[in-house]
Amino acid sequence: MYPYFQKHTTLHAAESTGVDPIRTFLSQNPAFGTLIFQVTGGQGAFPVAGATITLTKQLNDSQRLSFTITTDESGRTPPLSLPAPSRELSQRPGNGIVFAAYQAEISAPNHVTTEIRDLPVFDGITTIQPVSLSPDIGGTRQNEVENIEDKEPDL
Repeated sequence: MYPYFQKHTTLHAAESTGVDPIRTFLSQNPAFGTLIFQVTGGQGAFPVAGATITLTKQLNDSQRLSFTITTDESGRTPPLSLPAPSRELSQRPGNGIVFAAYQAEISAPNHVTTEIRDLPVFDGITTIQPVSLSPDIGGTRQNEVENIEDKEPDL
């Protein structure tokens, strides 16, 4: 049911303390949500093929999950299934955070890199995340990064 995460991700990490941050994260996030990126340029006028998206989830001070995926000729990524808390938590008030927050870095040749922080993923929900990259004609903005911070959803 969640082929990308299960087939294309090697899950192994442990700290010297014996605590396995990946197993802890997966036990807290037993469900999955789906994320698709739609990357465009020219303020949405044309798709950006070959854009690289690196999606990360910080697990603790020293370890994180990381996924890298590339857009196709239409500027879209394949669906990426990601761990998320169970939707059951959202059925009762006061159960805390009901989504998993990820960070994304989107880059493409001749475009300014864009970072998105706190990108929410919900159990059973497919999210299409639009990203409009700014042009970098002549390489004058090579070291620039545009930051987008998603606000915590008002649930």
